[in-house]
Amino acid sequence: MLDDTISSERSAALAASELASERGVGAEQLAVSYMREAMRFWETLEPGAPKPPSGAIRPRLWLAALRAHGIDDPELAQRLATRYDTIRIERVELFPETLPALHRLHGRYKMAIITNGFAETHEAKIARLGLAHLFDAVILAGEMELAKPHPAVFAHAMNELGVGAHESVMVGDRFDRDIVGAHAAGMRAIWVNSRSERLPQGARAAEREISSIAELPAAIAALDEARN
Repeated sequence: MLDDTISSERSAALAASELASERGVGAEQLAVSYMREAMRFWETLEPGAPKPPSGAIRPRLWLAALRAHGIDDPELAQRLATRYDTIRIERVELFPETLPALHRLHGRYKMAIITNGFAETHEAKIARLGLAHLFDAVILAGEMELAKPHPAVFAHAMNELGVGAHESVMVGDRFDRDIVGAHAAGMRAIWVNSRSERLPQGARAAEREISSIAELPAAIAALDEARN
C-alpha cells in the first residue's frame, strides 16, 4: 500500500544530515547503517519475543547504527530517533492506486490490517495515512508477542472479524511472512509481487499474484468466483 522502505531511507538520511553530520560520518552512510539495523530487527522478530519497553526501539536501532561508525552516544541516538519519527510521519504516503482500490472493497468485505509492528511504531503512521476508517480491525502482532508468519496472528485477525479461514484472503507483499503465514492458517492468499520476485523454490504459490494494489479488486473477485 505504501513504499515503506524508500520513505524510511529518506527519513533516516534527513535525520542524520541534520543531527549527526558533525560527528565525522556521512549522513547517507549512517542512514544505510540505520536501515540495516532496522531490517535486521524486523526480519529477526520471532514469536515469543518480549515487547520492548515503550520508546526503546528507535533509539536502540540508532545507537547500533552509530556504534557501527565508532560513535557511542545514547543521547544522540535518542535525538535521531525522535527526529526520524517526526520526519517519517510527515513523509509517509500511500501509492496513488491504494485508496481507490480500498474504497472499492470497503463495505463489501470485512478488512483488517495485519502488521508485525508495535503500537509505538505503527499507530501514528496508520493515523497519518487515514486508513483506520477503511478497516474493521488493526492487528499489531508485536503487541501479542507474536510475529508473522505465525498462524496465530492470522487466526486472531479472523477471530476479530468473525470469519473463517475458508472465506478469508490474506493480501501481502512479503511472501515469507504474509503468504506462508496465511497458508499455515488455512487462508487463501494474494501476493502483491511489486518487486518482481521469484517464487521460492518448492513453495506453494499464492492463489493469485498481482504486481500492483490496483489489481486487487479484480483478483479478489476472481477468488470469489472460483470459490462459488
